[in-house]
Amino acid sequence: MTVGKNLRFLGVVSTRAEASGALKAPGDAVLIERGRPRLFLLSCPCGCGEEFPINLDARAGPAWRLYGGARTALSLFPSVWRESGCESHFIIWRNRILLFGHYDEDIDSSPQVDATATLNDAVREQLPDVGLITFTEIAETLGEVPWDVLMVCRQLVRKGLAREGKGKQRGSFGRV
Repeated sequence: MTVGKNLRFLGVVSTRAEASGALKAPGDAVLIERGRPRLFLLSCPCGCGEEFPINLDARAGPAWRLYGGARTALSLFPSVWRESGCESHFIIWRNRILLFGHYDEDIDSSPQVDATATLNDAVREQLPDVGLITFTEIAETLGEVPWDVLMVCRQLVRKGLAREGKGKQRGSFGRV
């Protein structure tokens, strides 16, 4: 994983033409909004120079979810994996772009973030005694950023307070 770079959020515009002219450097981003968030346009963080539109409107196909706003740290879920061009894989989490180099690298190789005791307790309360629940389901229930919940779940596993599924159940957690 490449050490995170800062996301440079340049504001909200109403058309792609307005957005395109604003992006100058890798990691520059604008939100295109027409009544609701439509696209998050990003100058690819790898430095290839391409502008990459990220759909935020589920009515237009598979969509990402943007957390935060113009005055708060932005996070985007799920990760972005470009299928063409540079084929970059990255996440946007708390105004940082974490760029991954290989499929086997994931958020665990990113700098650790200490969650509040309140979030730790809330996540722990959601973990089932029997079976597993995905970190995304926990995040949705709690109204939290999924990346934050994933980090809390993995910290709980390291402390011996939770367990994580294996293989296809990776990213699902339960109580120990």
